[in-house]
Amino acid sequence: MCALIKKLLINNRNRQLTQRYLVVSLLSYSFVFSGLFFLIQILGLNESLSFFIVYGMNYLFLYTVQLKIIFKTNHSRVKLIRFIIFILTFYLLSNIIYNYALILGFNYFIATLITIIILFPCRIIISKHFVFK
Repeated sequence: MCALIKKLLINNRNRQLTQRYLVVSLLSYSFVFSGLFFLIQILGLNESLSFFIVYGMNYLFLYTVQLKIIFKTNHSRVKLIRFIIFILTFYLLSNIIYNYALILGFNYFIATLITIIILFPCRIIISKHFVFK
């Protein structure tokens, strides 16, 4: 698995793309963590509802950023449809993983981190080879 990820993401041809993806992802996940903290700790909202809200808002901005900055391509209906399918799939998966981690007793920050670690490699590979190709 690690060799496949290295081949797909870290080889010379994909290094700059992976670096751009990492920077945008770090900004995106910073928004997720700070949004979760605000909604849960400050406003007192439920952890699952907060995750649902924050990830939904995050995914709204990602299409344009990934299209223009990461993959440097133009908008098309096909790409938008593939992105919507991608987002819905990963939105569902991330909510399942996050809520399962909460059920197992993990703190919401740790549950979010687990979700990110599991889905991150899949997201970049599918984005590159399916959504924005």
